[in-house]
Amino acid sequence: MNNTEKKELKDLLRSLIQIESVNPPGNENKIAEFIKKFLLENNIHSELVPLEEGRSSIISKIGGKEERNITLCGHLDTVRVKEEDWTKPVFEGLIENEKMYGIGTSDMKGGVASILYAAVLLKRRGIVPKKTVQLALTADEEWGYRGAKNLVDGGYFDLTDFLIITEPSNLQVSTGEKGELWMRAKFYGKSAHGSTPEVGANTIIPGSEFVVNVTERYEKIFEADPFWGKASINIGQFHGGVQVNIVPNYSEIQLDFRLISEEDKEKVLELIRKTGEEIAKKYKVHFAEEIINYHSPIFTSLDNPYVQKFLQSAAMKEVIVTKYCTDGATIIPEKKIPFIIFGPGNIAQAHQNDEYIELESLYRAVDTFINFLT
Repeated sequence: MNNTEKKELKDLLRSLIQIESVNPPGNENKIAEFIKKFLLENNIHSELVPLEEGRSSIISKIGGKEERNITLCGHLDTVRVKEEDWTKPVFEGLIENEKMYGIGTSDMKGGVASILYAAVLLKRRGIVPKKTVQLALTADEEWGYRGAKNLVDGGYFDLTDFLIITEPSNLQVSTGEKGELWMRAKFYGKSAHGSTPEVGANTIIPGSEFVVNVTERYEKIFEADPFWGKASINIGQFHGGVQVNIVPNYSEIQLDFRLISEEDKEKVLELIRKTGEEIAKKYKVHFAEEIINYHSPIFTSLDNPYVQKFLQSAAMKEVIVTKYCTDGATIIPEKKIPFIIFGPGNIAQAHQNDEYIELESLYRAVDTFINFLT
C-alpha cells in the first residue's frame, strides 16, 4: 500500500469509530448505511439485510470468474463502554504513536475496515478474482451472533467455499476456535428478617461455596491439549439478595466455559450438577442448573487447500486456535464451510479501556487479503 492508500484506510477506520454502534442497543443501521454509501462511491453495490428495527447486517459482492464465493466476515457492533473510565477519546479515532484509539478499533472495526478497503482496491485496480468475493458484515455479534444466524437463514452462505473471519488475531492464522458454554447455577432458599437469620435459608452462603468448589475441581478435571490448550472457566456474575436486612432466598451464579471438545461439555454438566447438589444438601436449600448458551468447538484442517493458500499469502507456516468465539460459531456448524480467523489488532485489546489498534497491522492485513484473493 502506498501512502495515499494508507491515509484512505485510516480515514475509513476513523469514520467507522465515530459512528456509535454500542450493543445494546446496537443501532447498526447507521454504520451499515455509511458502509453502503462508501462502497457505492467506489462502484461496489451492497444490500442491507434487516435483523430488527434499527438493526441490519450488510452484504456486498465483487463478481469473480466463478459464481461461488470466498466470504470475508466481520461484525458492526461493539461492546458497551464507560467513557469516564477511558483516558483517550472513545468515539474519535485519535492517532498517537502509530496507534488508533477508540471503541472497536481492534474488536473489530479494524477488521471491517481492512476488508472494505481490500474490496475497494480490488475494484480500483481492475482485478477480477477467480471466485466472487463476498463481504458479510453482521449485526448483533456481541450478544448472540443473531445477525450471522439471520444471514445463514437467508441463504447468504449457500455459495461460500471458504470463510475468513476478520476478528483480531494479531495477524496470526487461526484454524479453530474453542466452544462456548454459558451456564446458570441457581440456589433456592427461604427469606427471613435479617435479625432472625436462623428462621430462613440463606442462599449466598452455599452459592459462595459452590464458586470455590467448582473452581478448585475444574483444575483437577480438565487437562491441556498440545494444540487446543485447556478448557477455561470464568465466574462471570453472582447475584443474590434483595437488601441487607433480608435473608436472601435466591442466588444465581453465571459461568462461562470455553471448551475444546464435546466431551468437555459433558464434564462441565456433571461438575456443575454434582457440586451444586452436594452443597444444596449440606445447607438444606434447593439447586438447579441451566444452560444459557452453547456453541461447539469448530475447526478446519491445516491440509485444506484454501488454508494452505492463505498461509502462503501471509508468508506463514504455523496456525493457532483462538480462545474466543466468533460469528463462525453460528455459521460453521450449519453450513460446514472451511474457515480461518485472521485479522488486524490484538484480542487482548478487546473489551478494554483505551482500546487501540496498531496501524501497521491494518496495512498488512489489507495486503494479505489482496494477495490471497488474487
